[in-house]
Amino acid sequence: MTYLLAEVVVTPTTSAIIPPFTSKVGKSLVLSRKVTISPLRVGNTYLVRYSTVPYFMEVEAGKEYSFDVGGDYYDVIDALKGLERKKVFNTVWEVVDVKLREVEFEFKDKIKVSVRTPALIADPLKKSKKKRFTNLFAFVFAVNFMDHLGLTREEFRGLILEVEGKVREEPSKVWYETVIYAGKKVVGLVGELRYTLLEEDERVKGALENAIAKGIGSSRRNGFGRVTVESE
Repeated sequence: MTYLLAEVVVTPTTSAIIPPFTSKVGKSLVLSRKVTISPLRVGNTYLVRYSTVPYFMEVEAGKEYSFDVGGDYYDVIDALKGLERKKVFNTVWEVVDVKLREVEFEFKDKIKVSVRTPALIADPLKKSKKKRFTNLFAFVFAVNFMDHLGLTREEFRGLILEVEGKVREEPSKVWYETVIYAGKKVVGLVGELRYTLLEEDERVKGALENAIAKGIGSSRRNGFGRVTVESE
């Protein structure tokens, strides 16, 4: 499976007020449900306001912003075909540029995962609205394994111990942030996760590449769980 990550550069024609979790801009411009879409960002900083109350954000006329579109290679290509200027949140957004790169991960001994928007870690053991708050590798990347390998929750559950034998958790720096999304408070994990690779496995590599392209946890299409993954 080849994954593709697109950076879409846009600019608003007038200043405007937008929601505190800004992925709704990209979702309005890219309508495909087969890809994941990040919040807006400036440089490497995502525009997400952490708060328990709905403080809105302002974008400036003529300033360039970008958002990420990730997924299977051809799904991303198809999703970008209909990309054009559009009025969203009381301003017209012009498409300035689109930059594409294939996702490739190279194994080394250490793995560093930077969680850059709140991650909602789904429970791989049973279907539940409640999220897991953990750095356990097989839990953090459960959605990625299931997506990449085409597994059900029940099928992946039988692989959890095997996956944990490939990677060891190391001391990590994580905390939890609250955002307002669709009028509701959402609590997610952010920070830096560290792991040691014990044994190379193509399934682990594929799950990590899936995460780089599409994010981790649930609600990836809405911009939650955006990560960068580095080997050291």
